[in-house]
Amino acid sequence: MVGRGFLKSRLAQIAAQEVEDASKSENNNSIDVSTINNEPILGNNKPAARGRRAIFSRSAENSEFSETSRLSSLTLENSKNPECQMFPVPPVCQNGKVPKQCTSKIQLQSTTNLQQHPIPTEALTENNKPVICRVTENHKNNFKMTKLSSNYIKIEIEKEVGIFKYCVDFDPPVDIKSAKFYLLNQHNEKLPVKTFDGALLFVPIKLPQNVTNLMGTLKDGTEVKIKITYKSKNALNDSIHFYNMLFRRIINILGFVEFGRGHYDPIKKIELQQFQLEIWPGFITSIDQFENGLYMCCDVVHRVLRLQNCSQIMAEIAEEAKSRNKDVVGEIMAQLCGTTVITHYNSKTYRIDDIDFSMSPLSTFLKNGSEISYVSYYKNGYNIDIQNHQQPMIITKPKKKNLIKNGPQDSQDSDLCCLVPELCYLTGLSESMKNNYKLMSTISTHTKVDPNIRQNTLIEFVNRINDCEDTKKKLKDWGLSISPSLVISEGPVYKNESVIFGNQKKIPVENNMDWTMNVKKNLMFTAVKIINWAILYNSRDLSTARSFCKCLALCSQPLGMKINEPMPISVDGISPEAFVTSINNAVKCNSELQLVVVIFPSKRDDRYNAVKRICCSEIGIPSQVIISRTLSNPTKMRSFVQKIALQINCKLGGAGWSIDIPLNNCMIVGIDVYHEKNKQMSSVIGFVASLDKTFTQWYSVAKIQKNTHKEIGDVIHIAFFEILDAYKEKNGKLPEKIIIYRDGIGDGDIIYTEEFELRNLEEYLKTYSNNYCPMITYIIVQKRINTKIFRFLDEKYSNPSPGTVLDNTITKRNYFDFYLVSQNVRQGTVNPTHYVVLKNGCNLSVENVQRLSYKLCHLYYNWCGTIKIPAPVQYAHKLAYLIGENIRIPTKRNLCNTLYYL
Repeated sequence: MVGRGFLKSRLAQIAAQEVEDASKSENNNSIDVSTINNEPILGNNKPAARGRRAIFSRSAENSEFSETSRLSSLTLENSKNPECQMFPVPPVCQNGKVPKQCTSKIQLQSTTNLQQHPIPTEALTENNKPVICRVTENHKNNFKMTKLSSNYIKIEIEKEVGIFKYCVDFDPPVDIKSAKFYLLNQHNEKLPVKTFDGALLFVPIKLPQNVTNLMGTLKDGTEVKIKITYKSKNALNDSIHFYNMLFRRIINILGFVEFGRGHYDPIKKIELQQFQLEIWPGFITSIDQFENGLYMCCDVVHRVLRLQNCSQIMAEIAEEAKSRNKDVVGEIMAQLCGTTVITHYNSKTYRIDDIDFSMSPLSTFLKNGSEISYVSYYKNGYNIDIQNHQQPMIITKPKKKNLIKNGPQDSQDSDLCCLVPELCYLTGLSESMKNNYKLMSTISTHTKVDPNIRQNTLIEFVNRINDCEDTKKKLKDWGLSISPSLVISEGPVYKNESVIFGNQKKIPVENNMDWTMNVKKNLMFTAVKIINWAILYNSRDLSTARSFCKCLALCSQPLGMKINEPMPISVDGISPEAFVTSINNAVKCNSELQLVVVIFPSKRDDRYNAVKRICCSEIGIPSQVIISRTLSNPTKMRSFVQKIALQINCKLGGAGWSIDIPLNNCMIVGIDVYHEKNKQMSSVIGFVASLDKTFTQWYSVAKIQKNTHKEIGDVIHIAFFEILDAYKEKNGKLPEKIIIYRDGIGDGDIIYTEEFELRNLEEYLKTYSNNYCPMITYIIVQKRINTKIFRFLDEKYSNPSPGTVLDNTITKRNYFDFYLVSQNVRQGTVNPTHYVVLKNGCNLSVENVQRLSYKLCHLYYNWCGTIKIPAPVQYAHKLAYLIGENIRIPTKRNLCNTLYYL
């Protein structure tokens, strides 16, 4: 090959730092949950139900957040066989598996029987009935049941059909894989439907004999004996990967183009000519085994593609770089390397790894032993005339499945592929496009589909599969069929909560889940006094600083805050060093400063990072950064400054509001992990724990972990020891109950988290002090999921009310889990959050776990409404992100008692 370049650049990461998050959560929110009585959740330190499928009270009769440690005589339903009842596991039975000999109701046993119950290791199969944990209606009226639908479709399997595994031996031995396929394909009459990987053969119908002997002939005339030996029939949970691969093939038959995990339909693309873009609709599918059998989750997704090819985009970047006296090659590499392109001539996608400016379409490569230019290759192979013969070449390292057979590959590096920019089209949006309000509004009208359109699109997609003869045959060959209707089930909708402000004033939350107006009219739950603070600004922003201080004084009074006049400091210059020097000088002159407010003339990451680093890590003082232009609109200033006042109050140890959560001597902990995008830096783990009975005072710890191969490794015990020290210092005792919400765990990491992270934590806590053995409830929080939940009423689909829970049908077979909708959205479809309970040491009922999770979604002080996940988890996310993205070193310990990272 002529002049192939090295992989010499990575995509420049341009992450615009939103200086202070005084904005909303992922969606607008609204909620429905009843207030919990002021009774303790647990009365005694009773034996704890634990394990992979933590068992809860099925009935909600004793679930007023009162004593629920008694699980005796509770009956659980089995969704497949209503007549077959499963019963709660004794708390001492590890991993929560019901002993096979249990055929009647069982009572809780004492911990002296611990050794009688071995730890089960085998997973459930289709022959083992799942334990179903759900709430049912009761006289307490904490919720009402509603009919729900979801984006899941039932997959039926014929009784006599499955996946039968055989071992294939050849005599004499055959080493070449293609030759093995050639031999087996000579017996298509006996093996009409099969999958073969070179050693193992999979067929949908079991062969008549356990050992089948066949004969085959190679192309050179050599006869080969083929021995096919039966091994086993795959259990349903062992066949999931195969079924997912099969459906990917089926979707490809329909003409969809694969991008990552999604499949997109080029036929139904939507062109936005005014923006030189097009939107491809598509689907993400995933098949798995759930408590009611095999289901396919199918979510509607969209992909944005550019109408300009890469050659045209390169020309635009070059022109702009020249006008700014910047390096043209460097700018092109920075903006394009790391992006994904599609080539329409073969409907393949590639990642741009490098751009070789020493090459052109006239460069040659070896094809079948002969040199050929790229111009000739595309003309002969695709009848495409390349117009620009001087453009550089794109270098990519595609997946094996995307390599062009006998295509334009480097003869020396056959795994690298060269592409012509003129034939490549970028996918996704640039940063400038994302900041274009008109563009994003236009895109959202096509991508934010409402529940009715979403579900009807899904039904149309299923019908398309069932109506196509090729896909129908493919399914039938493996004994599969897709239900033409969507899953319909029932779930509870919890009543609205009441938000508690200063002087214990309770105000019911409205259905839109927004209490902004109530915040303006009421005292904060805990208001702080700011006696000594400084405000820094550039001389050009003097009037802005004065307006801010005046507005802050007016906004803070109704909230109950007392704010004195600040110490004004004019900063000479706008560089990071100028602001850092001014902050240092201010602290030296006044060691009693409580707060530093900094007004920046514009957004700049290096300046923001420098200020946060000196305030959080070197001095240990809360800081508030504001962009000058956000204060430029007088009509919006008061609303913005009020949010700033709430943030400042929390950064100094105050609390905006509270929610009634009657848990005594209990600590709630949120955990999340930050991973840098290029994975060169260590991970940062954020731990945020409650310290008081109102769950408004939080202790925050961030730990930097150098070994990124472990999710949170050994730092968990260090963080928990610090948290327990803080709790004991404030309350004079240690918590009896610890409820942990853990974010950042995917389905593939659940077993590791249970068997290592959770068990290690339990062992670590035993070493904290003698005889300290708290009850632990461990809940995984998953927010990046494709599941959608809809209210189904009068044959129409709509967004469910906040407080809606789906805890059956599509829940996991081997775990207790549920989906919770905690927000209200004004457009599009609401996204639920998935909760998986690994251990229920606190013996909370099903209802109480669901209600507690929902209540905690009300306590995030950066948003006057509910958020998607429990507040301590969101706090942990904000903490880990600030340390990992901006500060990058540990912070001063005196800040740990405040939410300084908001």
